[in-house]
Amino acid sequence: MDIKTFLDNIHEHVCCPVCMTRFTNPKQLPCLHSFCLHCLQRIQQTSGIRDTISCPECRRNFRIPGNGDFNVFPTNFRINSLLDALPVTECNTSGIKCGNCEKASGESAYCFTCCSFWCDHCLRLHNGLRSNKEHHVLALRDFRDEDFEEILKQPTLCGKKGHEKKELEFFCQVCEITICNACALLEHEGHAKILLEDAANERNSRVKAAIESKKRRALEKMTRVAKIDENCISIQERAARVKSDVQQFAERFIAAIEAQKNHIFDEVENKVRESLQLLGEQRHEIEEDVKMQETEIEKTEMILKRSTNAQLMQPHEFLEKIVQEKAEEEDSGNCDIEHVTAFVFKGNEKLYDDLKFQHIGCFESFTTKTIPKDSSAEGKGTREGTVGLKAEIVVTTRNTQKEQCYQELDCVTLEMRNGEGRDSAIKTQIQDNKDGTYKINYFAKETGTCQASVKVNGEHVRGSPFEVQVKRRQFRPVLSFGQRGSDAGMLSSPWGVAVNDKDEIAVSESGNHRVQIFASNGTHLKSFGKKGNQQGDFNFPAGIAFHNDKIIVVDTINHRVQLFSDEGHYLNQFGGEGSRDHQLQFPYGLSIDSGGNIIVGDKNNKLIKFFSLDGRFLRSVGTEGSFIFPLRCIQQENYLIVSDYGGHCIKVFNREGKFLYKFGNKGKGDGEFENRSNLSVDRAGHLLVCDSANHRVQVFKLSGEFVTKFGEKGAGAGEFNVPFSTAVLSDGKIIVTDYYNHRVQIFE
Repeated sequence: MDIKTFLDNIHEHVCCPVCMTRFTNPKQLPCLHSFCLHCLQRIQQTSGIRDTISCPECRRNFRIPGNGDFNVFPTNFRINSLLDALPVTECNTSGIKCGNCEKASGESAYCFTCCSFWCDHCLRLHNGLRSNKEHHVLALRDFRDEDFEEILKQPTLCGKKGHEKKELEFFCQVCEITICNACALLEHEGHAKILLEDAANERNSRVKAAIESKKRRALEKMTRVAKIDENCISIQERAARVKSDVQQFAERFIAAIEAQKNHIFDEVENKVRESLQLLGEQRHEIEEDVKMQETEIEKTEMILKRSTNAQLMQPHEFLEKIVQEKAEEEDSGNCDIEHVTAFVFKGNEKLYDDLKFQHIGCFESFTTKTIPKDSSAEGKGTREGTVGLKAEIVVTTRNTQKEQCYQELDCVTLEMRNGEGRDSAIKTQIQDNKDGTYKINYFAKETGTCQASVKVNGEHVRGSPFEVQVKRRQFRPVLSFGQRGSDAGMLSSPWGVAVNDKDEIAVSESGNHRVQIFASNGTHLKSFGKKGNQQGDFNFPAGIAFHNDKIIVVDTINHRVQLFSDEGHYLNQFGGEGSRDHQLQFPYGLSIDSGGNIIVGDKNNKLIKFFSLDGRFLRSVGTEGSFIFPLRCIQQENYLIVSDYGGHCIKVFNREGKFLYKFGNKGKGDGEFENRSNLSVDRAGHLLVCDSANHRVQVFKLSGEFVTKFGEKGAGAGEFNVPFSTAVLSDGKIIVTDYYNHRVQIFE
């Protein structure tokens, strides 16, 4: 900051925080906060405690040495210097009081030797004294920046009574205070003392050394920043290469599929030509027979026309032949009906399932390389593992540096073999066991006896593979929070739920028309919203989602979607009642697709609509008759999965919106639904479907195959009274909103 800017803001530094006026004899407490001497005395008198003072700024308590005399506390010389310079900044408004006659004058000068201001009249007297001939005097109108700085560096005088005219010259190393020559002789006799200039030079050197050290560290950090920038560029280049490899690999798949498709097309065309040729020959034969029949008909009709009754009753070879052929046709029936060749295509469903669930490959990233023989693995808990929940693998490494070890464990992969299939499990977290081993939690996906293989950089570690028995997954309630009410932390008909990357839980309350945010342990953090139709108000908030630093909420009865900051401040909205593309009618469900766009279940318009974050309509899914009442749509891999409330089923589309298949129907059995069905996807890639009227949550594979279920009607732990929505925490725990129990439950 330059001196002019500093002087413009000098008033901020010369006002006591207690009396809010300019400091008078500023004293500094041990906490380094400064106050007027009389302010400290008044505070101490008010407290009634003689030998203790509480700092008005930081509230720390300090003992008052010297029998309660505040003069023992050091004077803040810096503030006194600022007070000396303050009149210079005010000379244009109020003038400056002369140090001799004490009259205020706008035309003044400052004597740097006397350290005082002089009016024009007194200045002539000052300059007339022979002893003052060598004094440095300067008119205020001629002040430059360096002159202001010179005032701030004026000699500091002792604050001891009777020593007011004596300059501070020494530093007592025992008491660690600055003292004048008289103090050195009278009060600090026998103490180690050095010249104040030497002490200041020593501190100045230490401070400069600290500054240089900070500069070096800052330079080192900037070098690291530059290195990080280089790494960012390198990562982007590597990512581009990986994408190119994936593209080429995928194109090989597509080319192979395209070749097989063309081969089948050729077979179909050959069969069509063969069938059409046969049918053509049959057609020609029939046409020739028809011509012969027409000739015989014409001849017969001519005979009948030209013959008398007597002639007709005489034997006639041609007429007998016609009658005989008729009898034969009646006896033979429809034996000449042609059979048409049927064409069908039988797809290789196993190949489709393999591609859908095993993918075309996997992406792996390696920070550092580790040696597989230096690590070992063993199953721990996997013999009692559950599908979709954590299977624990303990990996031992010889690396003693924790951060380096974590980097090495990042390149550990787990494969689960079940029969002929292979399914790479999903790693979720690394836990330090504090004993040289590290536990890695995985999600297993298939039931039955499996061979688990732990690999580092593609190579087996010692103890791998090993056999595990994975059972069907089960769910255990571990936490419940909320009860009916409108106070903070209480709930009324919670509908939607979402989780951000900090595991904060957002819950939309249709009863209280607000959104509440909770920690993963159920602690209430904040709330926003109230009933209404203004910006930031709600009327039955339903679906909710996090996206980066935004909270997105469906405002159902207001027929809109609102966007808020992560602190709950209103940002934007879109929608409005209507049937146009950009409008909505009673929307309920909401999710975010892989491109960061907003997917809205537009219930009464019977559509799934896609919007950009700024509310621009992008496209819709669902032709007439596709849905009865679409509640929510989520994107999982290349599929759009929709819960159709009116149809009691789940419908699956590709990303372009083409219908693929559906599963479920009305009922109470496994895989059947009753009434509303909301859905999400857990960490194992399974669908979690809230079967609301059946008071349970059902779990499916993406293909629609039933996996398991949990919950039944009730108000106890693990029971539901109309579950509506689910979300998943980073550790795999599942959150369920329990609508009529007015609570949220978390399952492990």
